[in-house]
Amino acid sequence: MFLAIIIKLINLQIVQSDSYKAQANNTAHKFIKEAAPRGEITDSTGATLATNKQSFDVTYLQTEDNKNDFYNTMSKLFYILDKNGEKQNDSFGLKVDDSGYRFDFSTTNENEIRKMQLRFLKDRGFEEDIIKKLYKGKSKESDISSSKVTKVNDELLKISPKKAFETLVKNYKIPKSYKITIDGQTIKKNCDVNDVRRFMVVKDAVKMNSYSGYKPVAIASNVKQETSFTILQKANELPGIDVSVDPIRYYPYDKLASNVLGYISKITPSSAEQSKSYTEKGYDVNSDLIGTTGLEASLEDRLKGTSGGRIVEVNKQGKITDELAKKDPYPGQNVQLTINKDVQYAAEQSLINTMADLRKQGSSNSASGSTYLGNATRGAAVVIDVKTGGVLALASVPNFNPNDFSDPNGLSETATEKYFSTDLIAKAKAAGVPASLYDTLFPVSKSNSNTRIDKYDYLAKPLYDYATLSLIPPGSTFKPLTAVAGLETGVINQYETIYDPGSFNDGMGFNPQFKADGYMGYVDLNTAIAKSSNGYFMTVGQRLRQKGGSDILAKYAWKFGLGVQPNSNVTPSTGIEIQENFGQVYNSYTNKNNFGQQGQWSIMENLQAGKYSKGISINLYTGDNDSKQISSLKAAIKDNIKTSIFNGKFDRDKTEDLITQLVSTDPLYKGKTFSKADLVAIAGSIVTEETNDYTQATLPFNVYNAAIGQGIDEFTPLQLANYIATIANGGKRYKVHLVDKVTDASGKLVYQNKPEVIEDTKVKQSTIDAVKNGMNAVNDRGTAAGAFANFPIQAAGKTGTADPYSPEVEESIMRSSYAVYVGFAPRDNPQIAVATVVFDGGFGTGIAQISKSIYEAYFKNQLKQLNFNFDTDVDAKPETDATTTGNNQTQTQN
Repeated sequence: MFLAIIIKLINLQIVQSDSYKAQANNTAHKFIKEAAPRGEITDSTGATLATNKQSFDVTYLQTEDNKNDFYNTMSKLFYILDKNGEKQNDSFGLKVDDSGYRFDFSTTNENEIRKMQLRFLKDRGFEEDIIKKLYKGKSKESDISSSKVTKVNDELLKISPKKAFETLVKNYKIPKSYKITIDGQTIKKNCDVNDVRRFMVVKDAVKMNSYSGYKPVAIASNVKQETSFTILQKANELPGIDVSVDPIRYYPYDKLASNVLGYISKITPSSAEQSKSYTEKGYDVNSDLIGTTGLEASLEDRLKGTSGGRIVEVNKQGKITDELAKKDPYPGQNVQLTINKDVQYAAEQSLINTMADLRKQGSSNSASGSTYLGNATRGAAVVIDVKTGGVLALASVPNFNPNDFSDPNGLSETATEKYFSTDLIAKAKAAGVPASLYDTLFPVSKSNSNTRIDKYDYLAKPLYDYATLSLIPPGSTFKPLTAVAGLETGVINQYETIYDPGSFNDGMGFNPQFKADGYMGYVDLNTAIAKSSNGYFMTVGQRLRQKGGSDILAKYAWKFGLGVQPNSNVTPSTGIEIQENFGQVYNSYTNKNNFGQQGQWSIMENLQAGKYSKGISINLYTGDNDSKQISSLKAAIKDNIKTSIFNGKFDRDKTEDLITQLVSTDPLYKGKTFSKADLVAIAGSIVTEETNDYTQATLPFNVYNAAIGQGIDEFTPLQLANYIATIANGGKRYKVHLVDKVTDASGKLVYQNKPEVIEDTKVKQSTIDAVKNGMNAVNDRGTAAGAFANFPIQAAGKTGTADPYSPEVEESIMRSSYAVYVGFAPRDNPQIAVATVVFDGGFGTGIAQISKSIYEAYFKNQLKQLNFNFDTDVDAKPETDATTTGNNQTQTQN
């Protein structure tokens, strides 16, 4: 016996000594991560747009000894938080409210919701039970084939939110009631569903944290200093609870330039691979915030900094007793922008005020009829330095408050409803849409009968950057480009007059009437730009086509950044550092491709509706239950339609053969008989529609429409501003940029942006001068003369009115024209170029005031010396907060 004991002691104390020491140290020593402050973002004057403030965070560190006290500890902590008016952190994707149980992942994208719901369920073990049930002997996704994974995913998505909730209640052993003694009183409570969920949120966070190391869970962030003192005073009653001080992202000017700055949010990996990728980059996927949109996202690697941490010794209750080692976090790099906050503020406020005035008008009357302005709720303004390509202002209205997203407590219910609600009918009611138009404007989605779609893009979207993402027809603001092409090719000169009777006749049957313009008689280039003569510029378009073909206009537009040549190696981008769309000018390739796609959709709808032969319905939409063969057949038919329209080659026999194969293969048509005559009729109707689409795609009127900024011409406001900047500086197109320089935390220069010319258009100076003279006349005696009367800074411009739909359709859906205005100032030595747009704003003339307000802010000091009577208060700026309550700053709203 003694020999056995001695051998055991030798084994424990000598042979396995190192192993047991390591285990003991692992139990006693913990690594506590300390987040690095994100780098600051400042404007061109050094004013802080994004920074960090101190946040007191309540954390919980679970150990083997204190985990049995979990629910008692949490009950006491919740009592303290509630008593002090604090919010518990809550980004848990399983919600419970008056409407019942639901999954909520703060996104409206259906594909993303599906991915995130699957990730949520898999991370919590729901997948394992399904795999075991379906495939005996298997328990992991890696044990089964991809087709079987798909089936497992389908089964997972059938789990209701209520079922998932009840399962987690059982797995986490959440009590039905609790009893605590605190502050000299005993509290007994039966847990309702909200109490149960509060426990679940923390218990789940502890479980998720256990996958990436045993570390503290943040229960409540950004609490008042008084609350943190109360918690520390009761430390002995709250095993595992501590208070840490961490940086929290803060935007002093609230909404100002929010579309530029973007926002940060919790990491939401949609797959295990994505989660692993974030972890390898040093992120904690359970707690870290990451740039999600705007510069916060695109400059994430520069802004995020390097996290530090402490190796501490903790006792059995999870309390820190000693600090053994420490690595200080290193702040992210600081970014100075080209944005000027005063010009940005002027742009945003003028957009807001102008749109409010338009809505008050209700309608605008002209020779072409009455225009509804009640939905003038969206707009954008871009200001560019014409000599560098630096963006001085990039305004999008409506916008959002990024502070809503930086709060570690998560989005408030109000903010979630505002930014991510999918209830279009509720939004329609708030926007004043008559109930009789609900089904027209917001029809039920074909792919999901439980959701509706905003078919005509009616509702404003605060998180959408209208300045860089919205593709709009430029209307008459494109005419200076048509003038450039006409002068450079020699089809016109600046002195030649062209007759404009208020219409245009190409001699081939195309004869549109221009009621809004009316009769203008003989006009030269200067007057044509000033008065915006459609007849003049359609004639230029006709001459260009006759001389150089359908794509001659596009070749000049591409030089100015209005699209890129299809199938070229040119990257379609202005160069800006944040997400953007990039619009295209009319060209034969793109136009035929568009008609091919639209023709494909039209034919698919008509086939399904049975419009081609005796009500016979054929479905070409891809279904989840389609076999590989059926999916391939449907794809072949759709590809044949699009290719036929693009190439202008139509094969009725091939179409009939493909349709025949589909109906004889797809189980959908089992038991149905299709006669030869039926199939011939269907194929013939398809070919007829293909032929009509090709004809429309190649008719000359496409060029005429493009010459006046209509048809398929679509660009972002950012593209329009850069095109005008290129004219203003004499023909050099610069790479657009927001970032001026980057410095490290010590102020050392890391990166300095240098202006970069993307393309020298090599347009003749005489051409530039002639176009500028016409744009000068717009502000002097043309369509913008009213807005710029007596303005001492001479500016050039061009108004535009662009219709997304026909006037009849616009009236029926309560939408109207895009109001567009572009310009530059001063005329003699241009410094800045502007582009402004108001959706449903009516006429470009009505929004020229926005650019004037921008000029007032930019040339403020010069105008003050001239004793100019400002239309707007250029000294009114959004104020940073100077008052504090505890550690929480109360923001001033302007």
